[in-house]
Amino acid sequence: MGGAEGTRLDVDFMEMERKTDVTNELVEELQVKTKEFLQPNPTARAKMAAVKGISKLSGQAKSNTYPQPEGLLADCMLTYGKKLGEDTSVFAQALVEFGEALRQMADVKYSLDDNIKQNFLEPLHHLQTKDLKEVMHHRKKLQGRRLDFDCKRRQKAKDDEIRGAEEKFEESMHLAQGHVQLARK
Repeated sequence: MGGAEGTRLDVDFMEMERKTDVTNELVEELQVKTKEFLQPNPTARAKMAAVKGISKLSGQAKSNTYPQPEGLLADCMLTYGKKLGEDTSVFAQALVEFGEALRQMADVKYSLDDNIKQNFLEPLHHLQTKDLKEVMHHRKKLQGRRLDFDCKRRQKAKDDEIRGAEEKFEESMHLAQGHVQLARK
């Protein structure tokens, strides 16, 4: 039974399947690496994920942003520059000016984070959870129908059963190809 050869899929379809698998891996890896880029401190990343999970469970939409190091340093410089008296000390004035520059850098990085999340990560997440998931569903269905078709041929079932299984197999092949094409656009 294990030695019988199954229905072969055409080379183009197999290449589309391979590219879909690579795309799926790419999307997963890109999401992980992009989050690492945006939030390089693994401890802070884990803490934020935990807080996000807890707030989802409790029904609160608490949105914490990753603390940019430039912003933290800016807060420190601004606080102590003002405590020293920026009008009385060149050092204090330099702290305040540099703190304000760092604050602007932090604001730009926050804006970059928001932009990347909205225009890059969210579409990738949608691709993964909707389009690629749909493709994987149709591929799995195709494999099941291929096995059914092959089994009926090997067992020399009635012609109408074989024809019905073949039609279902071809329908699944068409659906799988269509969804792969849609996901790649």
